[in-house]
Amino acid sequence: MGIWTASLVALVACAPVQEQGRVAVQQLAATPSAYPQETGIQWSYLRDGALLDDPRYVETIEGPAVLDGDVWIAFRLVGGGQDVTHYRQFRADGVFVRRQTRPGGSFTFEPPIRELPAEGELRVGAQWTGSTVATGVFPGAPAGQRRFTQSIDYVYTVVDRRPVTVSERVYDVFVIDRTARTFGEDGEVVDEVSQQVWFAPGVGKVRHENGWFLVATNFEAGQPAP
Repeated sequence: MGIWTASLVALVACAPVQEQGRVAVQQLAATPSAYPQETGIQWSYLRDGALLDDPRYVETIEGPAVLDGDVWIAFRLVGGGQDVTHYRQFRADGVFVRRQTRPGGSFTFEPPIRELPAEGELRVGAQWTGSTVATGVFPGAPAGQRRFTQSIDYVYTVVDRRPVTVSERVYDVFVIDRTARTFGEDGEVVDEVSQQVWFAPGVGKVRHENGWFLVATNFEAGQPAP
């Protein structure tokens, strides 16, 4: 399980335009927020060592959606057989994820997972922790497995800030380590996962927690490598 508003920004997204059988794709006219949340933003990722024309993992901000009477923003990731949507809120105290959906079911986190701190608190040495209960609902699963809960503890630590070069672009990233532990019914640890994200304000994830690297965006991101 890949774990991980109040203020909605005016959106400037250009839809593809068809002309004489061709599609013209335009970049976003708006500059993304420090914590990107604008509808239409798109990131494309590849695994380290992949060819640039290999199939990509593409994440797109699809926009606001209502969950349990509250407004969240949908981020949809497709590619490599995956089709996963996360629902996030951008609050004064950080970025929170409430639900993850995929074909066949969903996980809902209560309370929501805090993925990032307040913008002013993102610095080397920052650390934040939390606990949540993930409720999985999979209607097509065998009887007895259609609904279940898991307790999760997590800790995020900003371990470094440095420039990195990815696909001939230079980004100023915060290196964020994340460890999540899942507990069984008797309180025993049944799984522990550690992942690392490279996050660049105004850009997003340069290194995805799944180990992919950013190769393209539909907005101006980073600087050309020297």
